[in-house]
Amino acid sequence: MLILSEHSIKSDWVEDEVTAGFEEERKRRQIVLFPVSLDEAVMKTDEAWAAKLRARLIGDFQHWKDHDAYKRSFERVVRDLTKLAPSSSRGK
Repeated sequence: MLILSEHSIKSDWVEDEVTAGFEEERKRRQIVLFPVSLDEAVMKTDEAWAAKLRARLIGDFQHWKDHDAYKRSFERVVRDLTKLAPSSSRGK
């Protein structure tokens, strides 16, 4: 899970980890990175690696302080992660 925010978008370490994650996805031929945003930074940045992430479904936790909004976002993330899980690992 990749937590995206104004600060993480500016981080060289996060950029390195995302680049490594994309490489791992190419090797495995499956999704490894699952982005979740805390603000709009990933949608506004010019960073090339962030642009690649925008092509994916990004979990939206911008309203994480609101209990109901957080709960809806969390349920969506769990649902989406379950869909991505290899069928052999489901139900364990």
